[in-house]
Amino acid sequence: MALNMRTSQAGLDVIKAFEGFRARSEALPNGRWIIGYGHMRRARQGIRVSETEAEAILREYDLPPVERYVMRCVLAPMSQNEFDALVSLAFNIGPKAFASSDVVAGINGGNRLDAAESFDLWRRAKIGGRIQIVDALVRRRAAEKALFLNAPGRMPVASSRLYRALHDSDALSYTPEPREILVEHHPGTPQKPMQIDDTPEQPNRTATEEAAESVRQQMVRILGETQDQSERDDSTDGATPEEITAAISELAGEDQARGVQKSVWPQREDLPPPPFMDEDAFDAAPDANFAAAELTPEVIDDLEEVEVSQDSINRAIEVNEAIEAEERTGSILAALPFGVLALIGAVLGGYGVAGQFGLINSRESGNSGLENFLPIFLILIGLILLGVMGYYFIRTLMSDD
Repeated sequence: MALNMRTSQAGLDVIKAFEGFRARSEALPNGRWIIGYGHMRRARQGIRVSETEAEAILREYDLPPVERYVMRCVLAPMSQNEFDALVSLAFNIGPKAFASSDVVAGINGGNRLDAAESFDLWRRAKIGGRIQIVDALVRRRAAEKALFLNAPGRMPVASSRLYRALHDSDALSYTPEPREILVEHHPGTPQKPMQIDDTPEQPNRTATEEAAESVRQQMVRILGETQDQSERDDSTDGATPEEITAAISELAGEDQARGVQKSVWPQREDLPPPPFMDEDAFDAAPDANFAAAELTPEVIDDLEEVEVSQDSINRAIEVNEAIEAEERTGSILAALPFGVLALIGAVLGGYGVAGQFGLINSRESGNSGLENFLPIFLILIGLILLGVMGYYFIRTLMSDD
């Protein structure tokens, strides 16, 4: 279990990005008010805050209870990135849902991959009386999962030379229905003259084989390949995935020669493409340790200082102390009945002990046998009350610490 962890700037950026900033308090459909970065507890009508004040409220007022709750639920060690992702998830779905989620169960069970996949189970919301997948929640869960899996140290190698990715049908939320493709012939369209082909008739091929053959023909046209078709048919049933990839790369190179630039890094043109190993070098030394192909991740310092005014910090601390005082008072009031019952048990036990050892003598020498067992009965009842009620008294006081 992690102790005394705080959300870093990377986690704050994720929460701020998806919560959104509100300079003025806004009314919600349920009648409550919201302001800043998702602050609701003290929000009311007619309040204005700046971005600096809203971040101070988020950091020093809203997140500390969530951080303590995450540290209480998660019993396994956590890295800073994992803790940030869990705080963002708990802040969004609520404490009860977080405690019973598969994410916490996966972490406590020692399976972090299952925990990461369980982030996607929280993408739905009730909108207009209907529960449906929300685009914003899909993006938030993806960002939290990426932050959760961003382990410190060297970036893990997932080269196509080592792991050829396969289609995972179990990951689909629904099975796509098969669709028929109708091809219509319009009489007005000019037709090419039919050519008689003396080659033997080929068996019916699947759509994948047709696509592979189409790509192969484009390779022949672009690269001037002169391989005999009969030899190719004897060696393979169709183009291999490597050949199709090479053909697509050649097509992309032709487009780039014409001045068309294609990027596989959407919306992040400033990132350099990942380094790839030379195929000749790989074939020459297939058992190498991939030392030359290790990916060197960029080191990002997420502990950058944030300029927050001292007045904002003092206000957040004062409000936080007031909330803690209210919670402490509520805990004392809740534990008071248990304390009274424990005190009654102590009095009964003490009275029974005094009667058993003759410290309290009755004027009438008892001729009833019940009076001889009364001190022992009082001692038992007193000890039971003192032990049980004292336990609940201490537990109630310590529950909100």
